[in-house]
Amino acid sequence: MMPIASLRLLHVLRLRGTLTAAAAELHLSRSAASHQLALLQREVTVPLTEKVGRGLILTEAGHELADHARTVLDQIEAAQSAVERIQNAVPSGTITIGAIQTAATTILPATLVMLQRRHPQLRIESASMSTEEAVHALPSGRIDVAIVASYDAEPLAPQDGITARALVRDPVIAVLPSEHRLVGQGDPVSLSQLSREPWISGTPDSHFGRLAPSLCRANGFVPDIVHRSDDYAVVAALVAAGQGVALLPASADISGTPGVRVAPLAGADASRDIVLLCRSGSLPRPGITAVVEAITRCSTRPQSLVTGGGAPAAPHQHGQREGEHDVGGDQNAVDDIERGGMPLREVEAQHGPLGDHESG
Repeated sequence: MMPIASLRLLHVLRLRGTLTAAAAELHLSRSAASHQLALLQREVTVPLTEKVGRGLILTEAGHELADHARTVLDQIEAAQSAVERIQNAVPSGTITIGAIQTAATTILPATLVMLQRRHPQLRIESASMSTEEAVHALPSGRIDVAIVASYDAEPLAPQDGITARALVRDPVIAVLPSEHRLVGQGDPVSLSQLSREPWISGTPDSHFGRLAPSLCRANGFVPDIVHRSDDYAVVAALVAAGQGVALLPASADISGTPGVRVAPLAGADASRDIVLLCRSGSLPRPGITAVVEAITRCSTRPQSLVTGGGAPAAPHQHGQREGEHDVGGDQNAVDDIERGGMPLREVEAQHGPLGDHESG
């Protein structure tokens, strides 16, 4: 019988692309991962990988087995969730949440307080991470729930077996030095007005880092990016120092940074969804249900997202008024998830792995 640990390794290897990255994701040494993979290959008696340069790629058999491995892992988790739900209706155990920077400072604290009060037997662990890191950590099992960003300019495409729920809208705003020529005009800023400015953006391999170039190209120019950082505080500090202009999500809340002014964007489809992700097979677990419900409730509160000027950002409507995400209990939460009664979308296998598309 093929070991479950080896099937999980093969699944993560396909997600991450390299054995080194897969081993790190599963907290294995590279030699231990290589040994597991060799054992699996001996078990199936056909090559699952082949060397290309210094790396490995999956063979046709490797891809086929990785498909089955994902299905097996999903079914095992679904079975474990069903048993846990029958054995213990009270949320307990450990749930790990991965959250992007803005969610970790806004939605997450209120969520933790609510869960401590309502479900004291439930242990919550959390880690701040980028969208890219979270979407790899979720299917590998390193985290159980992710709170990530999906930009309108480059929406997430969840892979098969991952359930996604849009929580709240987060506008993208222009960030300008306080002495900038456009400050004080009172009108939204057009990106074309900033075409000759130096820009500050995120790293090129991050979702945030691709935001400004994508929107600027859509407005007819390529931005002159002179500084890069995925830390919103660093971006704001560089703008305050007069080193360029930037785009940031309103939830970054840089209103306390001296020397910075923010403005809405004119004519640009520039917003993002804050999105909750979890493995579909884990949804029946009482602990997961409790966490999903708490995150949903806390994300609809006005204080969850604050603009640079101090005003709350509008929540995502999806045909509902603020507060209508509230559910009557853990079972109702799962039922609503499964029938799509809340802002939810589960995207099937026509989409590639989430990590291929996009950052916090």
